[in-house]
Parts: sequence; structure tokens; C-alpha cells
Amino acid sequence: MFDLLNVFEVFLPQLLLYPNPSDPLNGDAASLMMKDKNQYEQKVKEYCERYAKKENVVGTPKDESDDEISEEEFSGQSDSDDEVVGHADP
Repeated sequence: MFDLLNVFEVFLPQLLLYPNPSDPLNGDAASLMMKDKNQYEQKVKEYCERYAKKENVVGTPKDESDDEISEEEFSGQSDSDDEVVGHADP
């Protein structure tokens, strides 16, 4: 029904910008949002500061940068690799 581009560029941003507290995934957050919007926004900021950090992303090494990668890293090969890296046919 939706392609991934539409999901990431339209659907998710809309969902994050305009949450629907009458149909929540997190009942506690929805209740707080409906009762005290300022306290809800403060709690969201607190959670973002605490959990939305690069080092909290699973599988992301802390000491590597997001700079350009070498051609060997891009292709999945190194000098010691003699075989072509690819995928098997199903």
C-alpha cells in the first residue's frame, strides 16, 4: 500500500508531529498529553536527551565516524579477501 519512501518522508513525520492521544500506543504518554501538555512536552524532551543519542543505537560503534568509507569497506572486501562478496540466489 505504501512504499518506504512515503513511509519515511510523509507518514512517520506526520505521526511524530501530530500524535493521536485518543488512539495511543503508549497509554501513559497519551494520558499525560491530554491532561498536562507542558509536562508532556518536558517529559518528551527529557527522554530525547536521555535516549536519543548516537551511542544508544544498537550496532553502531562509538569510535567510528560517519565520514566517507573506503572503496574496500563499501564493497565489503579487504586485501585479504580473495573471493567476491555477494549474495546467494534463492
